[in-house]
Amino acid sequence: MNEQISVGVIGMGKMGILHSGILNSMENVQLVAVADNQTFITKAITTLVPSVAAYADYHEMIANENLDVIYIATPTGLHTKIASECIINDIPFFVEKPLGTSVKECKLLVEELKSRPVINMVGYCKRFSSTFKKAKEVIDSRRLGNLIYFNSSAYVSQLFSRGSGWRSNKKESGGGVLNTVSVHAIDLLLWYFQEVEFIQGNIKQHYSESVDDFAHSYIKFKGGLEGYFDTSWSIRNYRLPEIKIELHCENGMLVVTDDYLKIFSDENEKWTTFYKQDLDMGVFFDLGGPEYSFEDEHMIASVRCNKKTEIDVFEGVRVQQFVEGLYLSANNKCSIEGAELWN
Repeated sequence: MNEQISVGVIGMGKMGILHSGILNSMENVQLVAVADNQTFITKAITTLVPSVAAYADYHEMIANENLDVIYIATPTGLHTKIASECIINDIPFFVEKPLGTSVKECKLLVEELKSRPVINMVGYCKRFSSTFKKAKEVIDSRRLGNLIYFNSSAYVSQLFSRGSGWRSNKKESGGGVLNTVSVHAIDLLLWYFQEVEFIQGNIKQHYSESVDDFAHSYIKFKGGLEGYFDTSWSIRNYRLPEIKIELHCENGMLVVTDDYLKIFSDENEKWTTFYKQDLDMGVFFDLGGPEYSFEDEHMIASVRCNKKTEIDVFEGVRVQQFVEGLYLSANNKCSIEGAELWN
């Protein structure tokens, strides 16, 4: 159980560096190799950390290193391709969100996993955020009664001029704000409320030529809950990404963000507030937020115990199906039924 876990990271942008720092600080976990096609990055890494092997080609890293787990933090267009190579080589893998650029390529990965199962995880770290976890407990307990209506959003002040890079290229990203920023919020909605009965969506391009800058959807879940989800990476005064979910129930309501959970009970006629700092239990190493450390701990523990993770590829496909359904609804100006969404 305490054997050293050897890790390789592919893609040394922001998320690759973040995971590398967290993983290399964990007990009995060692970052042994990284791969990135930007040579100035790999040269800098070998200079700063000589013990880490750096590769320009991830194929060579997989072939040459004896790795217990691989972290995939590349642009989205490479996610399923690299994950597939991990499956072929029987190497557990963690892939940053979103899982891919389309449902089709994600389902191919599912089929590969059915015949050659390996431990895997998709990086929907908000499930490890203390406020969102607490909200899940309250919702599942039904202490506020039946769920009636919700309003939700995901905003960040990121794009206010013509976009560039892989995120603005639909082939490489799979979409704009909907498939890059808002998938964390979509994963939370599906985690909280489960099966979608139908969705109806609209998207708008303003700063981008081929991807969406704004998206809005009306969603009805099985059981009667319905409401709205709105997202954009072009909303001012959001220095950091912010997810907000407001849920109205028979006996009260709750409002949850990254920073707090507020619960109103009709019985007590008062608000109870839980702040993130009150709920957080503390982590061994905080780099970017406790949820990333909890996420990586969960992945490494799953590899050690050869146990299924809580957020695997099958969960990632559900998010991709929702995203693709919303795009289909917006493009065809129609609602998409759940049966069509999950086929």
